[in-house]
Amino acid sequence: MLTITELIMNQEIITFLKAALECSVFLDPTDPGLSYEEILEVGKKVGWQPGEIGDALQCTTTQFIGSKRLLPDRNTVASWVFLSREDPEYRNFDAFDFVVLELNVRARADGAANARIERSLVVERAVAIGIPRRDIEVAITYQVMANMLTDKDGVLGFPHNNGVLGLPSEQLQTMGGGKPRRNEVRARAYIVVKDVIERRTDGRPKHVESLDAFAEELHRLGYGGFRLWWTQTVAELRHGDAHSSPVSVSVLAAALVEGALTFVVKHARNLGLGVFQSKDFERDARTWKIDDLVASAAFGSDSAVLDPQTKNRVETLIRTRQRIHAGRM
Repeated sequence: MLTITELIMNQEIITFLKAALECSVFLDPTDPGLSYEEILEVGKKVGWQPGEIGDALQCTTTQFIGSKRLLPDRNTVASWVFLSREDPEYRNFDAFDFVVLELNVRARADGAANARIERSLVVERAVAIGIPRRDIEVAITYQVMANMLTDKDGVLGFPHNNGVLGLPSEQLQTMGGGKPRRNEVRARAYIVVKDVIERRTDGRPKHVESLDAFAEELHRLGYGGFRLWWTQTVAELRHGDAHSSPVSVSVLAAALVEGALTFVVKHARNLGLGVFQSKDFERDARTWKIDDLVASAAFGSDSAVLDPQTKNRVETLIRTRQRIHAGRM
């Protein structure tokens, strides 16, 4: 049975992940949601572990057939219908109103049951009068997901054939005309999700954490077969306790240092960089020593892999690791 503290923590994670999925709509309205890996990345960036993130997802999201993204669950999007002022505000209510106004025109002309308009046409008309493209796409996606509008094969309509509808800004005035409600959770989530979504296209590694990002590069470096070894070693290190098992943690950390340097030797030599140019590295990699790898990684001026401070830290780690070798001690 979960303790009160665990229940509170679980609810905190659920609230944050729901906010993160909502922010994905604001940031990428034509491809909303987050992949499972992106959800883990978002959660890890604010300090949660994969297990607790996975548990919270059961109360947070749903995945539609054919979708590569996880999306907010029905309970979450149902709450979007009740529009109120929030701080920070990521919704442009001029854009929200514009979509409804366009459909209201069709409802008056063709009747509620036949009120239909191409999504792309609404977008281009909004852009033509100065509404930012992303804002109008957000307005459409947000209202479709909340079942305030329908989108069938790119054609927008009203869900219940109710005829001309009131504008979102009018509802905003009715329900939340006072001081905006500060939403700290969503503000925090927006920053994290923005970074994760930008990584889809800006060339940066998808993972923020360097140990995870390096796993993505192993194939390009010619060592794709070592990815399982790398990820398993990283996982063991993260679950280690430096206080109760310092030797184990030191051994795992040193193994990752040695592995990372070993995997970049050939790449650096092919590029003609100043590091790892010793003829020792032309021999079988099984003959290489971690001390030589570290020394060479710190050589080469601008192309050095390790700066002096990092080199000192690595050497301290190696000395600590050598406690498992009586001869070295």
